[in-house]
Amino acid sequence: MNESQPIPSVSVSDGWMTIDGLPHRYQQGAARRFRLDAAALRVIRGYASRDGRLEDVQRLEAEARIVGGALRRAGLDGAAGRLRLTLRPLATSSEAARLLLLLGYRDENGEAEPFAEGFLAPSVFEALKADILSGLAQELSLEATTSLWIREEDRDTPAGQPVDWYLGPAADGQGSAPARGFIESIEWCQAAAAEAPHPAGSEPMAPLDHAESEDHHLDDSADQLRRINWSLKQLLLVLAFMLIIIAMK
Repeated sequence: MNESQPIPSVSVSDGWMTIDGLPHRYQQGAARRFRLDAAALRVIRGYASRDGRLEDVQRLEAEARIVGGALRRAGLDGAAGRLRLTLRPLATSSEAARLLLLLGYRDENGEAEPFAEGFLAPSVFEALKADILSGLAQELSLEATTSLWIREEDRDTPAGQPVDWYLGPAADGQGSAPARGFIESIEWCQAAAAEAPHPAGSEPMAPLDHAESEDHHLDDSADQLRRINWSLKQLLLVLAFMLIIIAMK
């Protein structure tokens, strides 16, 4: 669909989204983790003047790959397998703060480009920054529970198989709305060394297929509980991002 054209009527109810003229129904995939792998981590330092105040705008940037799928926009063409990841410290001294993630598209030189922004507790941000500067953090991975959508037919796809993630349409029908989420885990390490060849006559051990041990066919009661838990998380997300906006003013 041409992005310049308004998206048809959208209906959202009880965790499901339908768009007039499209054959698919979408469900918020809160039971499935969104994963990113990133490399080429770098520290960006600087200051900016805002409303007469000098503001520290340091951040961490990386090139990230979406693991097992792609990011799409419901009702629009195109898919992104890679995006720019930016990590910023939360403007709070509370170490109990959740790690937050924002996903979407923004205009860059007239083109809509995908992005991911993470907001980290100050201690996590400083630890990662120190390891980047010392060469101990060259690769990063994170998992998040988000408000992204998946197609109805993909809801029972086993873990380990690719699933595309969808941003919902914007409220004004132009483009897509950003998705929000909680970062459940974040890890970093040095770049992996090349794997040594196996001795002759020996076979490498096959990795355990954890996906086969997982039961992805939730019964109705479990599915209802998931939706209730996700509704509570959405309320927490709204409050958390409101605090970020207030802190930036």
